[in-house]
Amino acid sequence: MLARRPAPRRASARRGFTLIELLVVISIIATLAALILPAVQNARATARRAECMNNIRNCGIAAQSFSTARNGNLPFVADASAQFNWNTPAAPVWSASPWTVQLMPYMEYGVLAEKLAAANSTVVPSDTTLALSRTNIKVLNCPDDQNSDAVGNLSYVINNGYAALPLWGQTNLLHQPTGYDYSFNTLGVQTADDAEVAAGTGASWSNVAFPASAGAPLGRTTTTAIKIDKVSSADGSSQTLLFAENLQAQRWIGREPTAADISNGYVIEEASLTFRLCVDGTVTTTANVNDVVTSPVGGVGDAPPAAKGRSLSLAGIIPDSTINFGLQVAVEGQAPRPSSLHVGGTNVVFVGGNSKFLAQNIDAGVYARLVSWDGGRKGQAVLSDTDF
Repeated sequence: MLARRPAPRRASARRGFTLIELLVVISIIATLAALILPAVQNARATARRAECMNNIRNCGIAAQSFSTARNGNLPFVADASAQFNWNTPAAPVWSASPWTVQLMPYMEYGVLAEKLAAANSTVVPSDTTLALSRTNIKVLNCPDDQNSDAVGNLSYVINNGYAALPLWGQTNLLHQPTGYDYSFNTLGVQTADDAEVAAGTGASWSNVAFPASAGAPLGRTTTTAIKIDKVSSADGSSQTLLFAENLQAQRWIGREPTAADISNGYVIEEASLTFRLCVDGTVTTTANVNDVVTSPVGGVGDAPPAAKGRSLSLAGIIPDSTINFGLQVAVEGQAPRPSSLHVGGTNVVFVGGNSKFLAQNIDAGVYARLVSWDGGRKGQAVLSDTDF
């Protein structure tokens, strides 16, 4: 008897995606990508901002360590007592050490600071200031800074107080407390009281003066360092800015000497290392190179103490010196104001070491009070922690 075998099944014919199915799949993938990519980009931007915050916070920690070792003093913008030479021992071109070099021993770059001090000498002839100045220092760079990979780039700047309009973006030595006349006593007569008012507008100043003669080391002025405890007992170290970002800061060394610098024998560098609040004022042309007359920094609603008549009120703030003004068009080294490519503001560190993201739309009066450290005693209103 023959067994019946089931008829073999025909293998179903294989078929690919139809054009319509393929288009549907592609559209689904494109939709998912459109939804996911912005989230990825936002996550990357957040990570870069966090890395920047960590770097600038380390600058604040270094400043705290520096202060502990220096009797409570904050670093100078440029320090004439610690100079380095751009040229040969026979024909020196001196530069005062910027705040970046002063803080290097507290950022694990102490050897670099030592080599700068000995550069272009007969002791270590292989080390030149030019070569050393091209060292990239990650802690001084924001990853969002378009120049962060450039040699010796700097993304952070120090608080250099209120500046008269003609001096705001200038690299010179006129912007010093000893050179401002706030005209609350006798107009055109600069006194110790004027210097006290000016010094209270910023956390760091230069102690540098023009040398007595070309080729001589830079001389000193009577400008003294700001002490953290003075800031704490005045407006408060947690409400006084110390560091901020600036895309136009250029290099941590300052700049290479120009032909005029070489002729004079010294380098002047301030503006590209700092941020300043620009107020309306004038610069006089007198025999005294530091004779600067500025209108009282203020007025609206901030009556000065009747006993002294000194005022740091808030009239005449120039918008160019506010956060992120002229972000893409500002001139390198001549725009000493906070700026960054983080959306909506910039990272900052305060004298007390606390840090935060400061919005670019912050009230100008509040921002002005954060720049000054002794405004409360000079007529400015007291800040609340909810104001910024």
